[in-house]
Amino acid sequence: MKKKIRVFEAFAGYGGASFGLKKAKISHEVIGYSEFDKYASEIFELNNPNIPAFGDITLINPKDIPDFDLFTGGFPCQPFSSAGLGKGELDIRGTLFYDIIRICEEKKPKHILLENVKGLTTKRHKDTFAKILKELNRIGYFISWKVLNSKDYGNVQNRERLWIYGCLDKLPIDFDLTPKKIILKKRFKDYLDDKPDFNLFLNEKQILRLEELHKVDFNVKESLCLDIYNKKIRDDGTCITITEPHHNSLRVVHPPINNKFIIRKLSISEHYRLMGFADGEFNFGNQSYQQLCKRAGNGWDINIAAKIFKKIFN
Repeated sequence: MKKKIRVFEAFAGYGGASFGLKKAKISHEVIGYSEFDKYASEIFELNNPNIPAFGDITLINPKDIPDFDLFTGGFPCQPFSSAGLGKGELDIRGTLFYDIIRICEEKKPKHILLENVKGLTTKRHKDTFAKILKELNRIGYFISWKVLNSKDYGNVQNRERLWIYGCLDKLPIDFDLTPKKIILKKRFKDYLDDKPDFNLFLNEKQILRLEELHKVDFNVKESLCLDIYNKKIRDDGTCITITEPHHNSLRVVHPPINNKFIIRKLSISEHYRLMGFADGEFNFGNQSYQQLCKRAGNGWDINIAAKIFKKIFN
């Protein structure tokens, strides 16, 4: 599109929507962003300088935001996630959706793109999901939604996410948010560092503990992903969903050397490659391993985001 799209990025994290639009080569200008977490704000501003910060979304007066064309937001997923408590609207974070409605009802951007976990579409949360769609309809939006998996679009990460697109214009009858699927050409090992940091590796005692707990054969012929939650190695060359580090859900298993098993955590760079970033595309600054990997676990896969933006705007 020739017109520069004005974007308000809510629940911004590391700026998944911004990076997705850049990757899609769509002309845009981020006129403001909202983020509650100070570490997320710091890394967002490092990678997207000189963008007005509006802070906590619950405190924003919509009249203070300049007009914009596209509202984006990966609103907090923990209320609906299998990795969280799954309390839905009983969790106060589950009500932050109403701030999206409050802002979009006032500002009326032509486009809305929201992201959340697949769990929001399950039977447990069907009433909440129905209410979300109904509220978007109420304020004038025609809706298309899909659950899409990153591994179907050129990324080895098995990451299922709900994408909700709203448009003030009536959508064509044949409109489908789903991008064209791509056959995987790479495997998990292709996303790994050539020389991982020594501190990432587990010691012998930690490896023995993993063996006791999971009863998994670590005698692999290529570097593969250990799915700790399901107690198995992903021999199909994909990896499980990247999550916050404290979940301890993933380990890298390398081929043994001298009959010794070699297992480690993902590096920071590996986290971001698995979220769609090319090397050197993201400025990590001086934040800790925990904070940077937390951003990745809660962020948008910018590869699939780019493909969705292309589907919407082209």
